[in-house]
Amino acid sequence: MSIAGGFGIGGGGGLGTITGGGGGGGNRDRPCGMDAHYRRLLAEDPGNSLLLRNYARYLYEKRDLPRAEELYERAILASPDDAELRAQYARLIWEFRRDEERAASYFEQAAQASPDDCSVLGAYAAFMWDVDEDEEPKNHAMPVHSAIVSAA
Repeated sequence: MSIAGGFGIGGGGGLGTITGGGGGGGNRDRPCGMDAHYRRLLAEDPGNSLLLRNYARYLYEKRDLPRAEELYERAILASPDDAELRAQYARLIWEFRRDEERAASYFEQAAQASPDDCSVLGAYAAFMWDVDEDEEPKNHAMPVHSAIVSAA
């Protein structure tokens, strides 16, 4: 099967036909699209770390975070040395679970595995910034309160 055919382009074997001529509606005959495509590919090769990673990212972008989390975990098992994958998983853990300790652990592992990877380091920095912002209102609560008490 060609790459184009795998995406339903060209003749045969893809995700179904895409209709479009004669004034009718464009994608009505196409089944579930990318989701179905990834499921089919993973059924054929369930340990493929690249497929697991790409499908997890697709689900993350669709905000299907529970399924994305599961696929990222499987991808890490299939490719444990992939720093960028660990950083993506850490970001999901922070956004979905708000588990600062666990996310920080995965970011640290990613940064240690690939200390010169700017995307990993940038994601880690964004995480630390986000954590700091989450804690900021707690830190400012006391000085505001003290200022009010002092003024009275």
